[in-house]
Amino acid sequence: MNDKLIQLNGVTKRFGKNTVLDSVNLEIPEGKITGIIGASGEGKSTILKIIASFYKPTAGKVLYFNRSIFKDIQNIKKSFGLAIEDGSFYENLTVEENLFYFGHLYSVKEGVLIPRVKGLMHFVDLIDAKDILSKNLSLGMKKRLDIACSLIHKPSVLILDEPTADLDPLLRYQIIKLIKKINSHGTTIIFTTQLLEEAEEICDKVAILYNEKIIEHGSPSDIKDKYHVGDLDGAFRKIFSKKGRKTYQESVEKKTEIKNEKQEKKEEEFSNKTFWSDDDNIKDMITKEELEEFYSSDRKK
Repeated sequence: MNDKLIQLNGVTKRFGKNTVLDSVNLEIPEGKITGIIGASGEGKSTILKIIASFYKPTAGKVLYFNRSIFKDIQNIKKSFGLAIEDGSFYENLTVEENLFYFGHLYSVKEGVLIPRVKGLMHFVDLIDAKDILSKNLSLGMKKRLDIACSLIHKPSVLILDEPTADLDPLLRYQIIKLIKKINSHGTTIIFTTQLLEEAEEICDKVAILYNEKIIEHGSPSDIKDKYHVGDLDGAFRKIFSKKGRKTYQESVEKKTEIKNEKQEKKEEEFSNKTFWSDDDNIKDMITKEELEEFYSSDRKK
């Protein structure tokens, strides 16, 4: 196993005058689950976009097997899968149709795709829902479908943006169980979350993002030992003094205000935005349009 499968070395990302990430250093181990923890607007999804080569960093390097991801984008496309917070599937397609659509988007050969679609529907427990329109699925089923779509090309690295967002405890448990199941097959998983308990439960490594920087990282047990506490919540409270938590909240509110202003000004442009634009950081999340543009760009040539 490679302890430095993916490396972020001094990664900075700016959008105009707005710094989202500042000299971020992080190593993602192979075959493990790494969680990036931070409040809304802290830049968690921006890190994912940079790892997946959606965004080029303003400064710094991102390496995959010690090679710049921007010199090896074709391999990144083959090796990485993404499941986004708002869902990448299409609601007016059935479960099975969505999987075939994404298989074609990822250029999976037909002879391989047919059995893989069936296998994935069994894997995420959606075989009995294969002919149901996606818009009629329950929220938990939609989350499982989204993850299945991201697995259709058998990626070695799976990136999940807030996979348990808006789920009740039972549905969250089901998704966590699915994430562990995927990881048990050797898939490296990187995901973002705001839930410390969730990160502690499933992560081999966690990284805490605050004020544009990774301020702490390591295994949950190492972090707990370092701060002499029984859980990550206790460590988090020690990391952030009362003054620090106030600054943290002010930082989040400022970032949210900036993004809301941009969203209001560019609402119409957002749906038609260009893939590599540096002016489109309206929302710190991966969009369906970005995902499709990324994986379909080769077929347009």
